[in-house]
Amino acid sequence: MRKLIAATTLAAILLLSWTISQPPQASADAKEPLYMALIDRHATSASQESHDLAASFVGLLSTLREGQRIGFLTAGDESPIGPSVSGSVEHRSDYKEALARLAAAGETSAPDLAGALAHAHEVMKFQGADVGSTLYLVSGGAAGDAPESSAALESAIREFNMEGWRIVSVALPGSSGYADEALDAVASGTGSERYPLGSPNDLKVIADSILSQDARGTLFEIGNDELASGDVFTASLNIAPSTTAASLVFFKEGPTGSLSLRNPAGVEATESDRALSSVIETPHMVVWTLVDPAPGKWTVDVRGREGFISAWHYPKHTLSMDFVSFDSVPYDQPVDLVAFISDGASRVASTDVEVRAIVTDAAGETLVAYMLNDRGELGDAVSGDTYYSTTLPPLGAEGEYEVELELYWPQYDHAISRRKVITAQAFPSLAVDLTATEGLTPGERANIGSAVVNVKGQPYAIPIGQISADVSSASGGTVELTPQSLLNTGHAWAFDIMFTPAGEELHTLALRLDMEYASRSYSFIIPPVVLSSFPLPEPTPVVAPPVPAPVAAAPAPVAPDPVVVAPVVAETLPTPESAGGVPAWALYALGALAVGLVAAGGGYVAYALSKPKPYGYLYGEQGDLLADMSALKRGLWAEMTSRNLVRGEELGAAELRGLSLYFDQGQVDIRSAQTEPSIRINNKPLIAGEQTRASNQSWIGTQGKLFSLRLGSPLPSDEPFQAPLEFSGDEELSAAPSVGDD
Repeated sequence: MRKLIAATTLAAILLLSWTISQPPQASADAKEPLYMALIDRHATSASQESHDLAASFVGLLSTLREGQRIGFLTAGDESPIGPSVSGSVEHRSDYKEALARLAAAGETSAPDLAGALAHAHEVMKFQGADVGSTLYLVSGGAAGDAPESSAALESAIREFNMEGWRIVSVALPGSSGYADEALDAVASGTGSERYPLGSPNDLKVIADSILSQDARGTLFEIGNDELASGDVFTASLNIAPSTTAASLVFFKEGPTGSLSLRNPAGVEATESDRALSSVIETPHMVVWTLVDPAPGKWTVDVRGREGFISAWHYPKHTLSMDFVSFDSVPYDQPVDLVAFISDGASRVASTDVEVRAIVTDAAGETLVAYMLNDRGELGDAVSGDTYYSTTLPPLGAEGEYEVELELYWPQYDHAISRRKVITAQAFPSLAVDLTATEGLTPGERANIGSAVVNVKGQPYAIPIGQISADVSSASGGTVELTPQSLLNTGHAWAFDIMFTPAGEELHTLALRLDMEYASRSYSFIIPPVVLSSFPLPEPTPVVAPPVPAPVAAAPAPVAPDPVVVAPVVAETLPTPESAGGVPAWALYALGALAVGLVAAGGGYVAYALSKPKPYGYLYGEQGDLLADMSALKRGLWAEMTSRNLVRGEELGAAELRGLSLYFDQGQVDIRSAQTEPSIRINNKPLIAGEQTRASNQSWIGTQGKLFSLRLGSPLPSDEPFQAPLEFSGDEELSAAPSVGDD
C-alpha cells in the first residue's frame, strides 16, 4: 500500500509540473472519447522483433483511429505525447515523437506497471476522457521478473472501471513473468481483451477489433503470398463510386522491399501524388491511403520482400446503409425488413447497386440471402420512395438472428455492409371465432362471436381500447367489443363481438390489434370477414315419394286336372356337340354373360340417373350471373359418369379451375385439388384434398376475385348486389407493423 501511495504522489507531482509547462487548454472541459497507448519500453527493448511489432502497433492505431483523439505514454516517463486528433498535422508530429521515444535506450529494470496505470488514469482524467475511452497497455518481452503488488494493481484497475474506461492488453513475444501477471490481472479485472502480438497476422486481428468497435466494418482481403527473394507480389482491387478514401494495408514479415500502385488508367502513383495520398510505413505494416480515388481497378506490386505478405483493403464511403426495422420481431409471422441508403444526412436512391440482406441464426448458420427493392413489390410498399424493403418468411424459432445488410456494386464486385441483431420472440395475436355471419336482422344487436388475445396460446390481458373494429357497407352498422370479464385497471383478454346492421346488405368486418410490445409499436390484423343481413332463403321443401297403394291378394291357384300322356317312342336326336361343334357349356356361359352385362348396365344407368342434379347459381363480383347449375349443358357421358359433380372449369371462371362441387341429397360439398393459388370459402382457407360444406350463400375467394354461390332462389334482378370490401381470395393472416414511410 505504501508503494501505491508513493506512486500516486509521484504521478500527481509529475502531472502538475507537466501541466504548468503546457499552454492553456480546454481539454478538461471537453468530454469525448480518448485513446491512449501505454508502452512498456523495458519490454520493447528486449529484442528488435519486440520493438518492430510495438512500432507497427503504434502506426496501426494512428491510422485506423482517424479523426479520434490519440495520445502516447511510455512507462516511467513523466510526460505524455499528445493527445491530438489522428490525421491532423499535430498528430503526425506526435506519431514521430512516439516512434523516437520507442527507439531510445530501454529501461534497465522492469517498470512499475501499477504506478504507470495510475499515472495514465490521471492523464486521461485531466484530458476529459469520456465513458468508453480506451487505454492500450503494450508490455511483455523476455526481460527479468519484477513482481507487481496485487493490491496496487487492483486499485489502479478499479479506478479505470469506475470511469467506464477499458484497458486492452497487447502482449509482445516471450512475455516475462511480471508482464504475464500484470496483463492477466488487467484482462480479468476489466473484462477487456488481451491480444498476443507475435506476428503480422496478430496485427490484422487487432485491426479488425478496432474497426468493429467503431462499427466501421472490417478489412477486405486483396490477396496473400509467400515470397522468395526477387519475387513480385501483384494484387488488384475494385474501387466503387462514392468512395471518399481507400486504405491499402499490407502486413509483412520483413522490413525491406518496395511498393508501387497503379490507378485504373495504368499510371503509377509517385511521391508527387502525396496531395492525393498518404503513406505510413512500419517494420511489419504499410498503409497507403488514397483520397477521392477514381473508381475502377487499381493494381499493387510488392517487390524485394522475403516471407509472408498479405494485402487488405479498407474503403470509406459517403454512402452508408441504415436499418429502419425493429429490434424485436414475431418469430411466427412474416418479418418486414426495411432499410435506406444515406449520403451524409440525406436519403438517396441508387440504380446501379443491389441491396441484400443475409440472415444468420444464433448457431452461425446462414439461413438465406434476400434482395431488397424499391419497386413497390415483394414486400416494398411504395415504389421510388428510397426505402428498400422485403418480407422475410417467419423465422420459425425464438432467439437472436444477425442480419447483414450489403450495398453491392456488381460492376466493381465491391460491397459495403452493416450488421444488426434482431430478436425473434412470441408476440400477441387475436383468435377470432365467429358464430353468426348470416341472417342478421337490421336494427337488431346480435352477438356474432368472440375475440381472444393470446401469446403462444396463453391469455394476455390488454387495455380494452387497443382492439379496434371497423365495418364497411352502404348503410353501415355498429360493431362493439364487450369485455367478457374485466381485470384490474380496465384490462381484458376475451371480448364478445356485438354487431347491429343498419340495413339488408353485405358488410365487411375488420378487426385490428394496436399496442406497444417488446419496446416497439405492434399491429396484428385479422383479414376482413363478410357478414350478411339478408334474410336467409326459405329452405327447399323435400317432397316425399308417393306411397304405393296396397295390392289385393291374388286368389290361390287351382290345381289343373291331371292329363294322361301317351308314351312316345324315343328317337335318336343330335347332341349339342354335333350342332356346329360348339360345346354346350360355352353356349351356356356366353348366354349368362350377356344377361349379366345387360343387367349390370341397366343397374349402373339406374344408379347414375338416381344421383341429384346440380342446382344453385354462381355470381361474379358485380352481381353478374356466371352459371345456373341446373341449366349447364353437359354431354351424355358426363350425365352418366358425374351427374352430381360440377368442376370449376365448367362455370365460366378460369380462377375456379381445380375446384369441385359435389351435390348430394340436401347438401353441397366443395373440394379443392390445389393449394396454390389458395382458395378461401367464407374467409377460411380450403386446403388441397379437404372439403367444406356450402351454406345457402357461400363466398369463394381466389386470386384476388370474389364469387357468390347461392343454393336457394336466384338473386332478383332488381335487388342491389354488393360484394364485401377489402376481401382477397389469396389473402393470408399476417401482422403488419408500420415502419417509417414504408
